[in-house]
Amino acid sequence: MGLLARLLSEDTAKSVVAVACESLNELVQDVGPAALLPRLKQIVEATVALASNQAPCQTLLGADEEDGDEDGDHDNVLMDNVADLCGGLCKVAGGSIGADAADALFRAFSRFAQPGRPASDRAMALGCFAELCVELPPPLAAERHFATLQPLFSAACRDPSPAVTRNAAFGLGALCKAAPVPARAVVAEALQALYPLVAKADAAPEERRSADRAAADNALAAMCRICAGDVASAPCDQVLGLVLPQLPLLEDAGENATVVELLVALAATGHASLQTHADAVRRALAQCLQQEKIDEKLARDQAMALLQQLGGAPA
Repeated sequence: MGLLARLLSEDTAKSVVAVACESLNELVQDVGPAALLPRLKQIVEATVALASNQAPCQTLLGADEEDGDEDGDHDNVLMDNVADLCGGLCKVAGGSIGADAADALFRAFSRFAQPGRPASDRAMALGCFAELCVELPPPLAAERHFATLQPLFSAACRDPSPAVTRNAAFGLGALCKAAPVPARAVVAEALQALYPLVAKADAAPEERRSADRAAADNALAAMCRICAGDVASAPCDQVLGLVLPQLPLLEDAGENATVVELLVALAATGHASLQTHADAVRRALAQCLQQEKIDEKLARDQAMALLQQLGGAPA
């Protein structure tokens, strides 16, 4: 791990640093926090330097000069790997990363989210912010940066690029779920930002259908995350009426587990919307199970139990 960390902060070749980021991300997932924490400060500082375009491989004259026109490709690969490493570090380190380091990561990647950046940069930054909201404790991420991230994610849902809107939708749902108290004031605005992605997918031309459908799936899952974060005050009845007819989600089937999570939360609280939509819930769960569109075993078991609880036939 020490060697890979030094490569990030010392090597002058972008291609080498890109591979080092990828390898380090895989390594920290394997070894866990005990091995990571002694090196965490060093690795975070190197990650911030890379995201800020201040690492030796980005600043030294002649770095990777042999690549010529391919240097832009190296930049894209490098920054994608840096963003993945950022998410991986936060997943393993959690709150141990600290507020100062978390703030530094948000600041470093914020330049990629600016409207004038290419769609690939904006999608990367939004995805990185979303992962930070998922992996870090809310006081370090979702709650601390809510006032900045909420309008950023909402505005990005209107972007013409489906890659941007897909990550924006995921980020908006993750943000509101992790920070339900500040989210209460903007739930209506968030849902209004997400709904057009669903309508857009329904009317998409053939060449865009898959990409727009994937963004729509993330939007529907985001609505469920928003409701799951605060089932008592969120408009769960309206959201179920929109989401249930769309199941199973096909372009991003992993998000079917997110819908199941909301349904289980509603059942646990005896929420009236579950009975209002009982027939649709039974049909949706049965279709998801019969088509094997729920990947996670826990979610699959929960879906089967809820289906039986609602009087549906076991799948």
